[in-house]
Amino acid sequence: MLASILIAATIAATPTVDILEASLAERDAANDRSWKELADAAAFAAKRDAFRETFRYKTGFHDIVRTPLNARTVGLKAYAGFRIEKVILESAPGVYIAALVFLPDEAKYKPPYAGFIFIPGHSVTGKSAPNYLHTCELGARNGLAAIVYDPLGQGERSQGAGLKTSHEHVRIGAYASLVGETTTTYMLRDAVRVLDYLASRRDIDAERLGASGCSGGGTLSSYLMAVDPRVKAAAPTCYLSSAREHLLANGPQDAEQNFFDELSWGFNHAALIFAAGCPVLINAAVEDFFQIEGARSTYRLVKDVAGRAGLPPDWHALAEAPGPHGMSKFHREAAVGFLLRHFKGEFRPVMETETTDFQPADSIVTPDGEVSHLAGFRPVYDELSKKFEKSGVSVEQAAVNARELVLKELDGEGCCEVLQTLKGDIAKGRCATLRLGGKAMPGEVAVTLYADAGRYILREKRRGKRSYYERRLDDEVVAVDFYIAGRSLAAFRAAELLKVAEELERRTGMKPRLVAEGRFATPAKFAIAANPSAFASVEFKDEPPPWRKMLRDRAYLSFADSGALYSGRMGK
Repeated sequence: MLASILIAATIAATPTVDILEASLAERDAANDRSWKELADAAAFAAKRDAFRETFRYKTGFHDIVRTPLNARTVGLKAYAGFRIEKVILESAPGVYIAALVFLPDEAKYKPPYAGFIFIPGHSVTGKSAPNYLHTCELGARNGLAAIVYDPLGQGERSQGAGLKTSHEHVRIGAYASLVGETTTTYMLRDAVRVLDYLASRRDIDAERLGASGCSGGGTLSSYLMAVDPRVKAAAPTCYLSSAREHLLANGPQDAEQNFFDELSWGFNHAALIFAAGCPVLINAAVEDFFQIEGARSTYRLVKDVAGRAGLPPDWHALAEAPGPHGMSKFHREAAVGFLLRHFKGEFRPVMETETTDFQPADSIVTPDGEVSHLAGFRPVYDELSKKFEKSGVSVEQAAVNARELVLKELDGEGCCEVLQTLKGDIAKGRCATLRLGGKAMPGEVAVTLYADAGRYILREKRRGKRSYYERRLDDEVVAVDFYIAGRSLAAFRAAELLKVAEELERRTGMKPRLVAEGRFATPAKFAIAANPSAFASVEFKDEPPPWRKMLRDRAYLSFADSGALYSGRMGK
C-alpha cells in the first residue's frame, strides 16, 4: 500500500491582488495626508527637499557621469515655419541616442530660444510617432526649440535582445533590481544627458528649459522635473494621477514606474510635483487608464498645500482632454501654451492649425535605423553584466541579502495561512518530502507547493488597462506589488516553506526533505539561507542557469523569480 500523501491546496493560502493593492493604496493615501498636515512653509520646504534628495538617490541621479556627449549633427532639413536637425549623441561611452532638434524659423524668432525636452511614451517607433513630432513642431512654430529622442528599446534604440518598448524595460528592470537599480537608472541618465546637450547649444537659453512627454514619457518627464533643477517648467502628459488610483485600476506598470518600498519613503505623484520646484501642468485625459479622478484629487491636494506653502498661485494647473490616453491635439496645445506662458510670458491660446505630413525618412537619424549598428555601440545589458561581475550577483548571495525579509515574513500572519490548507494525516516517524514543483514519487509522503505558477487570484477585470506584468506569468504582478511594498515574493514563499517544514517536523518528529525543481530553486535557497537547519536534506533539479549567464544571453528573467530586492540603493 502506498503511504498517505499530504497535499497543500496553496491557491487559497496566498494573498490576492486585491488585498495587496488595497494595502498599498492606503499607504499612498497616508502619504497624501502627510503633505496636508504640514504646519507651515518651512515644514513644507524641509519635506520637499528631503523627498527630492531621496528620489535622486533612488534613481541614481547623483551617479550620472558627465562623459563627453560626442554630439554630431548628421542631417538638417528646413520646413515651412521651422527646421529639424538630426543628432547622434552618447549619454555614456557607446550608449548612442538618436535625436531630433526642432528649431523655430529664424526670420520670425531670434535665438537664443527657450526649449524643452520631449520624451516619447511606449511607442515602438519612439520619437517618430506623429503626435510626438507634431508636439515639437507646434513648439517650434511658436518660438520654442524642442528635442525629442528614442528611449531605450524604442525607435532606433534596440538593445540587442529582440525586444521593444515596455518588454525591453521590464527585461532590464528584472536584472537591474539584482544590483540595486531600476530601469529608471538608465532611462533617467539618457534624459539628463539629452538635457545637457540642449543646454550646451549656443542657440538655446539654458536658463529657460522645460520638460514634457506622454505616457512612459510623462513618467520620465515627471522624474526629470523632480531631480534636475534646470527644468523650469514641465507639462507631463497622461501620467500624473495618483499612485493608488492607478494601481487599483491597472496594477503595477512597467519597470521604470516602480521602486522598492517606495511608499515608505514618500513616493507618490503629488511628491513629484512638489519636488519639481517649478510650474507643472497635469496634462490629463478623461478616459485615460491613468485615472482622471486621481489627476483631479492630486491637483486639489497640490493647490491646497501650495497655497499654504507660499508657492505662486499660477504654478500648478490641470488640463483635461476629452478622449483616451495619448498625446492628442488638445494635449499638444495645452503643453506648448503652458511652456510659453512661463518662459515667454505669453498668455494666449495656442492653436495647432497645421501639421507637417512627416515621412518615415524624416525622423530616422542613423544610417539604417539602428544605433546598435554604429561602431562602438554598448548595450545596457553589457553595463549590467559588468556590475554583475563586480558585485558577484547570484541566487545564493541574494538569499543571504534577503534573510531579514524572510524572517520578517515569518513574523507576520500571511505565510501562516498555508498551514490551513494542509490536509491528511501522517504517522510519527515517517520522513515527509516537501516538494516545490514536480510530482510526488510512488510511496512518498509529500507536500507539494508551487506545482505551477497559477497560485494567485487576479481580478478578471480591472477598470483600466491590464498591467504589463500580467502578460507574462500570473505571479509577476504579485511580485511587483510585493516589491512596491518593500517585500519580496521569493522571501514570502521561503517563509511559507519554513512554516510548512516546521509543521511537518511537529507532526512526524522528523525534519522533512526538500526537493526544489526549476524556477522554485530561488525560494528554496532563500528558505535555506534564513534557516539552514530546517530540512533533513536538500535536492535541486533542473535549476535555471545562473543569473549572470541569463543576462549574458539576454534571457527573460521573471520579476517573480528574481526575488525582487537585494542590495545597493534599494535597501537603503
